[in-house]
Amino acid sequence: MDDTSPPADGSRLRELALVLHDLSWRIARLGPAQVGVDPLPASELAVLRSIMEQPDRSVSEVADSLSMQTSNVSTAIRALTERGLVGKRVADNDRRVYLLSPTPRALRERDQIENAIAATVSAALDAIPKSQLSALQKAAPALEALTHQVGPHSW
Repeated sequence: MDDTSPPADGSRLRELALVLHDLSWRIARLGPAQVGVDPLPASELAVLRSIMEQPDRSVSEVADSLSMQTSNVSTAIRALTERGLVGKRVADNDRRVYLLSPTPRALRERDQIENAIAATVSAALDAIPKSQLSALQKAAPALEALTHQVGPHSW
């Protein structure tokens, strides 16, 4: 918001927050469905994206980065491993610790999903009035800043 804009009141901020949440939820479900991949539960998706962003971390490091309980991350890791999306290897310096990494399948599916999302969202952007498209393009830096304020990872 520039300095000449009136401050947004609480109800408008709430409305914006809910619109952004709905958009995020729809986009997260859209990509996997379009490429024939089963959508992941939110916790598994967050864990997988964290591992993709920074591989070779332990369960506790992933949990800390996401502000999740270690037991919940362990549960997500177990499911992701069963799906063939996360690999584990023993840490060189501590045989009790496993380091996590995305599998080639996870990386391949991520690319397919991201391409499907980009294509669908681009088509939707092409279908809205040019003035709204321009407003969204101008808002991109602010939305990125908001993403960084909401959590430690930008996904």
